[in-house]
Amino acid sequence: MQANGHLINSLRDLEHACEELIRLEPRFGDLQARNGTPRLCTRPGGLEGLAWIVTGQLISAQAAQVIWQRVRPLLHPFEAGQIARMPPEAIAGAGLTRAKAACIVGAAISVSNGSFSFERLADLDDDAASGQLMRLKGIGRWSADIYLMTCLGRPDAWPAGDLAVRAGLQSFLNLDAMPAIQAMDALANGWRPWRAVAARYLWDSYLAERGGGSR
Repeated sequence: MQANGHLINSLRDLEHACEELIRLEPRFGDLQARNGTPRLCTRPGGLEGLAWIVTGQLISAQAAQVIWQRVRPLLHPFEAGQIARMPPEAIAGAGLTRAKAACIVGAAISVSNGSFSFERLADLDDDAASGQLMRLKGIGRWSADIYLMTCLGRPDAWPAGDLAVRAGLQSFLNLDAMPAIQAMDALANGWRPWRAVAARYLWDSYLAERGGGSR
């Protein structure tokens, strides 16, 4: 399921994964020398992790952080039954679109009625876990990949639709244009089973080239 059974849930895990990736693709060693070990970027799983990811859909990391500071207190302690009873408008009032608020409430409803389980994702391989997540309304591949990467610690999750990863890959491979989403899997195929580590390096490279920031 995971690369040699390894998950990336700690800095030590990440450092090991970086070493493995650099063995596959030594050019990542240049990014390591330039920017250091990439950020771990882990989040709690379950409804809290999913709600954070939904908050960040299609907006900048900085904007997402501002909105999340308002959304999180409304949802805490992220109990599915409680969130399932919330009208989406109550969450949207904190700065989310109604579609994002409805996605969070809908996920809570699915957990409450037993049609979806975050816990069962741990027993599935990446494709199956991603497929289960994408059954939730409002969750596409980007959101599923980010959940696998940051909440489950999957080492080969590859957020092909992430703008920063695409831009970082363009610079890394010295491409004339930003690669299309459809081309991203092929371009990173040689980095399996450590593509999530590659994504972290590319995120940090993208941010460094633009003067910093945070995910």
